[in-house]
Amino acid sequence: MISRGIDPDIRSYNTLMHGYSKLGCWKDTLRIFKDMIDRGFQPNVVTYGSMMYSVCKQGQTKEGEKLLDLMVKGGIKPDKVSYQILLLGHATDGTLDDVMSVLDRMQVDHIAAPDYETYTYLIKALAKNKRVNEAICVLKRMKRDGVKPDIATWSPIPKLLLEMERVDDARDIMDKMTSGETND
Repeated sequence: MISRGIDPDIRSYNTLMHGYSKLGCWKDTLRIFKDMIDRGFQPNVVTYGSMMYSVCKQGQTKEGEKLLDLMVKGGIKPDKVSYQILLLGHATDGTLDDVMSVLDRMQVDHIAAPDYETYTYLIKALAKNKRVNEAICVLKRMKRDGVKPDIATWSPIPKLLLEMERVDDARDIMDKMTSGETND
């Protein structure tokens, strides 16, 4: 682009960073980020989101949290996607405490309380990573926070329980699903 005399703008940089982060090329994402800063562009929420996604995809979710802190210190308000990126990272390589901490931070930072989409996304990610106990804890929190789960939210849990040969637990979850029970 530059060699053709076309000056990149923030959208160009964000597009490149997004592409590299999706490919798992975090070093290239970082290189583009540094070039953008060197050329005087200020990162925005999309820029930081790409950086966070890139490091979280590499299993460096704590670095993603540092980027979130840097974003806030720079006066940029994180959006729901920023937090969902961290939740995905922690669903893959973090602890339940890490997951709950991000959910709490969403509320404390006045982004918004975690919603149906956030909880469902997180439960699916935990189940995909064979973290059924954590998924059940998040489901309980979802209900406690007044967010109503549906079949899309519940269904990964009994499926994983059956894969783990926890038939009684799967049956219990299925009974709650079919009865419409939303209590613990």
